[in-house]
Amino acid sequence: MYENEPTIINDVEETYGCCDDEWWADFENQLGTLDVLEYARDIASENLPDLMSDHCDRTWNDAQIEVEQNLDGLYSNLRGCFSRWILQLSAPKREKMITLVKKNSLFLTFNYSKTLENLYKIPSDQILHIHGCIDDNEEFILGHGVGRDELQAMLAKNDPEPPSSDDPEEYEQWRMEYESQHQLHQQLAEEAAVNGVASQEKPVASLLMRYKDFFDGLYDVTHVHVYGMSFSEVDAPYLDRVAKSTRKAEWEISDYQGGCENKIKFFIGSHKITNFKVVELESLMPRLELQIDFPKE
Repeated sequence: MYENEPTIINDVEETYGCCDDEWWADFENQLGTLDVLEYARDIASENLPDLMSDHCDRTWNDAQIEVEQNLDGLYSNLRGCFSRWILQLSAPKREKMITLVKKNSLFLTFNYSKTLENLYKIPSDQILHIHGCIDDNEEFILGHGVGRDELQAMLAKNDPEPPSSDDPEEYEQWRMEYESQHQLHQQLAEEAAVNGVASQEKPVASLLMRYKDFFDGLYDVTHVHVYGMSFSEVDAPYLDRVAKSTRKAEWEISDYQGGCENKIKFFIGSHKITNFKVVELESLMPRLELQIDFPKE
């Protein structure tokens, strides 16, 4: 994106601040980290109502409109970039294939590509692309895990505390401070910021309900293999649901260079999973053996 979409990169950094490699590596969750209060206040301060204008009433919505347009455009552009990136990815290399148990198995994938179908030749009726698939002409499901209530609380925590005494002067000072922070144009901007960020929340609960039959059908599963997952907070409910449906299963979880060690320990402990092992994906790649035949004497 820095090479191909510098304008979008600039918009992201103007909205969220400096976005380094770590930010982009977890950009779905990062979408929910916008400080909606500060963002709305900045735009409101640049769009003050013109109280001297004959059309003053119309200008109260200027900040709200700018917030809505900025966030809608930003998120739409990010999704477009993500889709184009997925489409131009090279096909996985065969030498990177791991050994998978295909027979009598079900696959829950968070990958937007058809690697399982094309590379591993797994029938599509054994696979659930819970966030959409590149070849199905449907919108990819992206998003963070921050709910609207949490975003609203971000606004409320900055409200000035009312005075504890009955002193009229203290109350008047508090009232003026409160009103200065809650001018109508700023309130509208804040609500627009909350709505914009909330619109990017991943609909995990509704997806779990939509695919209820899939998860309910896991009750007799004997082995669960988790490969290549980062144990992101936003996707945790899916694994929680699998764990609740497969209480007697043996778990095998891959951890790339120990990067998810603490998250895996927490998941295993919180679900009281005792039969498990943690592996590196490389250990699941078939070993190539060299056979040398010597001529008989």
